Amino acid sequence: MSSKAEVTGRIVELLQLVIASSVMTNERIARSMGVNVVDLQALGFIARSDEPMTAGEISQQTELPTSTTTRVLDRLEKQGLIERSTDPTDRRRVVVQVRRGAVAGAGQGGADDPYADILAGMRRVHERFTVEELEVIARYLDAVKDVR
Repeated sequence: MSSKAEVTGRIVELLQLVIASSVMTNERIARSMGVNVVDLQALGFIARSDEPMTAGEISQQTELPTSTTTRVLDRLEKQGLIERSTDPTDRRRVVVQVRRGAVAGAGQGGADDPYADILAGMRRVHERFTVEELEVIARYLDAVKDVR
């Protein structure tokens, strides 16, 4: 049986490999979409939000300076991936959301989804685990996602 330190070391090493692989995969996907990887990640934050977001909220979540966030949003809007609009509850605020149909099924596994192969591979891996094991993994990932 492994010690906690040994398992922790393996987890750290494996997470470093997962992160490196994810960075390279996201770079490839970003290029295929005609954007850079920072813009793709910002687009991901916007797409995962249930509500339209302000530039300030995007800047806060991405930890990008506001000036950089503005340039990212300008590029995404020029690409037709997002749209800016006036907040209906406060006309002084401008909010951003993914343009309908602009990111066809990203993360949903559809034919146009750049993540479809990854999602299919993850489904195959998940078949080897019980729901209870997957719950532990999800709980762990949720706990470490904000570690900086």
